[in-house]
Amino acid sequence: MLPCNLKDLSGLKLLMNMKIVLDDQVRERSVRADLAWELFFRSKTETPKGHGEPLLPFANWFWDEMGQRAGRLMKNSKGKATVTIPSLAPEALDFVVRLASFWADEVYLRRRGSLSGNMWTRPVVNVLDDDALEGAERPLTSRKETGSIDRFLMPLLGPGHAFFRVRLVEKDESAARFHSHSHVDEYYLILTGKGTLRYNGSETEVKAGDLVGKPAGPEVATQLIADRGERLRILDMEVWHDRAQVSKDIIVNPDFKELLLSGSGWAAIVPEESLITPEDFFRHYDQGYKRTRDGGWVPSKNRGHKPTREK
Repeated sequence: MLPCNLKDLSGLKLLMNMKIVLDDQVRERSVRADLAWELFFRSKTETPKGHGEPLLPFANWFWDEMGQRAGRLMKNSKGKATVTIPSLAPEALDFVVRLASFWADEVYLRRRGSLSGNMWTRPVVNVLDDDALEGAERPLTSRKETGSIDRFLMPLLGPGHAFFRVRLVEKDESAARFHSHSHVDEYYLILTGKGTLRYNGSETEVKAGDLVGKPAGPEVATQLIADRGERLRILDMEVWHDRAQVSKDIIVNPDFKELLLSGSGWAAIVPEESLITPEDFFRHYDQGYKRTRDGGWVPSKNRGHKPTREK
């Protein structure tokens, strides 16, 4: 509700007054999404199916391009942007329309010179109804061999720091490994069903309406298991410290005794038993040595370090 002193200000425009036209032809100063599409997806017509992560690079690129042309506080905006797109399949077109709808109140499609009506799409998904998925929602579904299903909500709800998905976990299955994150805040909202929450060394029952907090920092390990006679429906909400799915993050899997180094520039697994106390590092910081795979060390003449650590 607007404050009372703003209700009667007829000059206050609540709309962006921004129009985006998705065009099948290249126009002057148009955003070349047709080229970006093939670059990011290696397809001229469709989006990848399953996980939402492969859609994020294109969505982030589109976000940056629109940020130079539109926005509620961009007073030097021209009021209109043209985006050149390839001949997209319906679900792929819906994906682009959803992204454009964040930046404009009016989104149109121009094909062979003919302009459509306003295709603006609301940024809303239903986390309880799997049978009424619309457009770009349909391909963003992944089914596991166990029958459990993941529905990816990003980047349909926008790119950025958050990455949400709906997990439908079959009986006696788990939503994910028992795991922790170093740089991701994660929250689980139980939508339907009952199950068991493993939280570090504790176990407790969770039910519909429960919201589980798992902030980064303490390296809290969690797992949700549908082991109480019914399926679990979970809204899994991750908040990344940088752009979702590409930020550096250390994932610890205690049951598997391994650490995963994940993110841009990282891709490695380290056995948990390889971790040792850092005291040795600081005590012999200025002495030359090389660490061995078993956690030991051997003397080494390292550049810039005259003293050599001796056995």
